[in-house]
Amino acid sequence: MSPVRRLGALVVLILLAALTVASPAEAATAGAPVSALHFEAIPRIGGNWPGDPTGAMGETSIVTAVNTSVAVHDLAGTAVLGPISFGAFRSFPPGTQVFDPKVVYDQYVQVFVLAFLAVNDGLRKSWVVVVSIPGATAADQTTWCTRQIGADRVKGDGRQWADYPGLGYDLDRVAVTTNQFTFGGTQGYAYAQILSFPKTTLYDCAQAVAFDVFAGAATRNPDGTKAFTIQPATSVGANPADQYFLSFQKNVATDSAMIVWRLRETMTGLKLSKASLDVARVSISPFGTQGDGTGNSSTWWDPGDLRLVNAFYDADLNRVYAAHTIFRDLKPDTNTGGYAESVIRWYEVAPESVLTSSTVARTGVVGTPETDAGWPVVGTDGSGNLFVTYSRASRITGEYLSAYVAEVAPGSTTAEIVLLAAGTARMETGKGPERWGDYNGISRSPLDPAVMAVVNQYAKSDGSGSTADWQQTVDLVRHL
Repeated sequence: MSPVRRLGALVVLILLAALTVASPAEAATAGAPVSALHFEAIPRIGGNWPGDPTGAMGETSIVTAVNTSVAVHDLAGTAVLGPISFGAFRSFPPGTQVFDPKVVYDQYVQVFVLAFLAVNDGLRKSWVVVVSIPGATAADQTTWCTRQIGADRVKGDGRQWADYPGLGYDLDRVAVTTNQFTFGGTQGYAYAQILSFPKTTLYDCAQAVAFDVFAGAATRNPDGTKAFTIQPATSVGANPADQYFLSFQKNVATDSAMIVWRLRETMTGLKLSKASLDVARVSISPFGTQGDGTGNSSTWWDPGDLRLVNAFYDADLNRVYAAHTIFRDLKPDTNTGGYAESVIRWYEVAPESVLTSSTVARTGVVGTPETDAGWPVVGTDGSGNLFVTYSRASRITGEYLSAYVAEVAPGSTTAEIVLLAAGTARMETGKGPERWGDYNGISRSPLDPAVMAVVNQYAKSDGSGSTADWQQTVDLVRHL
């Protein structure tokens, strides 16, 4: 959400084969994920909060981004370009804010995609910026292609600005989704918007960019209510001809609902379909606590809400995955006053040709008593193991905001949890609950389908007691 609102390839292949770099994951139990490579990527630059870490792995590079910057690293984690400010891509009018980056790697054509948003309240204008970065020349910024389009695509319904983008792709197209809000006034949230770009024009700056827009009534839930935060799936596997999306609808009748969306090319153009799948009713997560905290609002942190944080489509399994944070009272409690945890709930959706026949095949919870988890992103390796990377902290256990990964085996709901990077100080940047960041990043390695690249962050001590610093991290993890 907007701050205003609310080594060479050979070396890495050796590392991946040997798996001798234990780093923070050396205490992993059998069957748990281990980190083959861990490195620190972009640090906090200036007064930029939250971090919003994102990134993806390609054949020769790893591209990461944080709230206003992007960098390119080689496969040993050495920075080879950047960090570069988003302002370098376009000259925005004075007073414009840039925010909310997302990075994915389109392994079907070997291109990284960076998307971010910009808004100018004074001019009542908002933009979606999409940058395609050829994987083979990622370190050469002159080969990047930047597209900037107005974010308000529907005429006659007032001026809107775009927030909380989703970024995904199938075999032929790239999808960017946003939540649209009205500038000023009292209308607030307007609707979810989907922009679908053919790769043939999006990735080639010699051509005029083309895209299709779905908004307003087209993105309402099946019951007619407004959908919120429709997450487009990043796709892996063979020939994902359809673009899938997931969104969550709270408290429909006696249950909640997972909404599965499908964008399909037909003889008459793109067709957007949707279906509602019942899931257990959930409640929004409480604010989390931190080490050295007292349990009051000055040390709380925001672990997320019921928005899905990403979506991931495994075409070989024909399964779509997503996760969010919810409230769950885990036991046992050592604290006599009890503890209300924020935990991760993940979902596996089995889409069918007749979309209304789709099912939620599996769900599960990742959490630990008397700790709080937040901002989960999910993806599968080539064997169907589900990986979840997320943030965690707790005043009861004395844990500062830290980076974790969990692994769930196919057919199971039990998670093996591993610490990737431990926080070293309490995060405190201002009054009230800390905005820690609205997501993390995950992708499957195109070099080895057993390896997942996870992007996260931890609270890093600045030597002054509490800290204002976050540090982006990257880990290449796999099943052991």
